[in-house]
Amino acid sequence: MSEHEPDELGSALRVLAADASVPPTLSGGQIRRRGEARGRRRRAAVATAAVVVLGMGAAVGVPWVMDGHREDRRPVAIDPSPSSAPVYVYAPPRIDILTKVLTLRPPGEKARSFHLTMSDDVTAGNAKVAFKNPKLKLPALLSTPPDTAYEVEVSWAVNLSLPNGEALYLVADHVSGIRMHPSVLRMPASDAKWVYDRLKVGDTVTLN
Repeated sequence: MSEHEPDELGSALRVLAADASVPPTLSGGQIRRRGEARGRRRRAAVATAAVVVLGMGAAVGVPWVMDGHREDRRPVAIDPSPSSAPVYVYAPPRIDILTKVLTLRPPGEKARSFHLTMSDDVTAGNAKVAFKNPKLKLPALLSTPPDTAYEVEVSWAVNLSLPNGEALYLVADHVSGIRMHPSVLRMPASDAKWVYDRLKVGDTVTLN
């Protein structure tokens, strides 16, 4: 090693020492204030990012998290418009013994009228539905007097009991052309089935 090398090393060390001993250009208060400002900028950026994320979540309908509770945001159900369907009020069944027409309006249905094949001397009054039978044998008349009667089977028979004890029968007309007993009131088979299904035991049928 030459004699100049220690001097060069010492010179370099002195230069480094001198640089390290140079005081900072900013005071401690300035450095602290700059650090606080950077902290505030970071917090503001985080808060802005949180607001953007929450806003996007609301736009796509994802659940919100508020005060530690999960709140689902679902579409508000809209009540359908009121139905415009007519409401039919029940009316007791009635038989007009002059026009020979049965009118029946069950609950929630339109009124229907049916022409009956019946005698001219049916008694007026309020009859009760005593019983029903899908198949029943009733007397038919071949001639007068009624001692020449015989029985025929009828369908969808509804027994109507009058206050005087007289019985009437609403039945399907399967025996057209045969003279039935005056107590038998006949109607087409499809109509008889409709009436049979809607008249209930205990119902009142007005004859007038």
